[in-house]
Amino acid sequence: AIPDGLADPSVFVLDPCCGTGSYLVEVLRHIHKTLKAKGTDALLASDLKKAALKRVFGFEILAAPFVVSHMQLGLLLQNMGAPLSDANQERAGVYLTNALTGWEPLDPEKEKAFQAVLIGFLHLHEEQKDASKVKQQVPILVILGNPPYNAFAGTATTKEEKDSVALYKEGLIKKWGIKKFNLDDLYIRFFRMAERRIAEQTGRGVVCLISNFSYLSDPSFVVMRERFLGEFDRL
Repeated sequence: AIPDGLADPSVFVLDPCCGTGSYLVEVLRHIHKTLKAKGTDALLASDLKKAALKRVFGFEILAAPFVVSHMQLGLLLQNMGAPLSDANQERAGVYLTNALTGWEPLDPEKEKAFQAVLIGFLHLHEEQKDASKVKQQVPILVILGNPPYNAFAGTATTKEEKDSVALYKEGLIKKWGIKKFNLDDLYIRFFRMAERRIAEQTGRGVVCLISNFSYLSDPSFVVMRERFLGEFDRL
């Protein structure tokens, strides 16, 4: 147990589909409330800013909500006496990236090809590099948010996405006798990403994603439920 919860310096938080940043704003409000209750007024602004820069992260794939999220977080920090510094090029930990890809390092040839595509887009290249550091190096403990739902999303757009969902199809036909199934809803891919990050890589933590309830009862999700029951202490 971590008594200070989200306010503890060792707790790294990720909203993988942060939109306009509403959940991240509330996380920082909660951190501010906890720190204030502890009576750390002298360091309150500094600790809150450190959290926004180094511990509380968001991923967003659409440019417009990405910009709004930065504005919301910047205004929040300013109103709480911890404004970001333009001179020091400080920014909140929100990145323009696809949360469903990039969790494993690319092999050298693919990395070279990827960089070639981004030639001329320096800022976008830096954005992807910073997002990759969070995905591959930060020991995320809390994943929360409201992932998109779309039961008709179709097949995954990348091999990484396709492979992740394929795990929930293993044994459906031979072991469970389920011959017709649909695991293409987008929120399932976010659950798999969160399961992999917390259960398989960090080894501990909390997943709290808003979703519809199909995964709780639909026969198609029996493998997914089996994995969750085996990997998490409590559901």
